[in-house]
Amino acid sequence: MEIGFLIIAIYAVAVITLVTRFDGSKKKPKRMTGRGGDFES
Repeated sequence: MEIGFLIIAIYAVAVITLVTRFDGSKKKPKRMTGRGGDFES
């Protein structure tokens, strides 16, 4: 029973770290291109 909780905890930590790592790397800075409403106020 305790081994099951340990496996679930390790899996949860691995998923959270992977999601945060890949989610954080996909954030791109806004580029000022003059197209697509970049200059909306």
